[in-house]
Amino acid sequence: MKLTIYLAYDGSINADWVARYALNMAANGRDLQIILIHILDDIYSPDRIAKKIEAIEAESAVRGIRMTSRILPLRKNVFYSLLQAIPAGGESLCVCGARICSRNKGFLAGTISEKLLRHKQFNVMAIRVVKPGILGSPSDLLFPLSGHPRGFEAAMSFFMLLAPEVERLYLLRIMLVSSLWFQYMPATIVQSLKTKGYSYVNGVLKEIRQQLGENKIYLDAKVVLSDDWAKEILIYASKSRAQMILMGASDRNLPSRYFYGNKIEQILRRSPCDVGIYRKI
Repeated sequence: MKLTIYLAYDGSINADWVARYALNMAANGRDLQIILIHILDDIYSPDRIAKKIEAIEAESAVRGIRMTSRILPLRKNVFYSLLQAIPAGGESLCVCGARICSRNKGFLAGTISEKLLRHKQFNVMAIRVVKPGILGSPSDLLFPLSGHPRGFEAAMSFFMLLAPEVERLYLLRIMLVSSLWFQYMPATIVQSLKTKGYSYVNGVLKEIRQQLGENKIYLDAKVVLSDDWAKEILIYASKSRAQMILMGASDRNLPSRYFYGNKIEQILRRSPCDVGIYRKI
């Protein structure tokens, strides 16, 4: 399947940082092209937008990346305009940004990026950039495993677009237990849950090694029991010094307007590194 990356570009400094990710993904893939889409919403002047896009196009040309730009009129709103501009289906990947600053709002909740993730018209990766200095090229990647029966299948295409730059991949399987039960669990049950967790993780490790082939990446896996999976992800991201957390999104864990208690919002708000929230259709 031939993938096209659609960069939703609003002209902000955050969008410039997210553009680095899109450029690197295109460079890492096989015969990928980027289509940069800017919707004219009068936030920035057309001259400023044109100059910034010209700079991105110049960098893509130097790197041998095929790129075209489309500056489109606003139709109803930016979200609707993007839906009309990006073809539906699995051959489209929309790369967009999360809020750079929440200002008492959610980093994802209520944003165009959240709406794109929920709509499920095409593949989406929404990125919150915390460390612009890595230039969209994380060498240490943390992937929390949800225990989905399909293993790493949904994440694989997103991971492979980052893989050529990744040196270390940390897999974290969190076995959730209730807060009350967590304090009094017998050692035999703890061991049984960890054994189950490592069995799942080992299957994912095998799947990743098969996909990587000769691309050698340091792989590390850890299984923990916890009553708070967001807290464990943040702790392990700090301990491992990860440069990016890559997480899958679902209707269940995407933030609602009551975002303060949402686990993904907690991670986006407190993360020590970049965060990529993806959804594969």
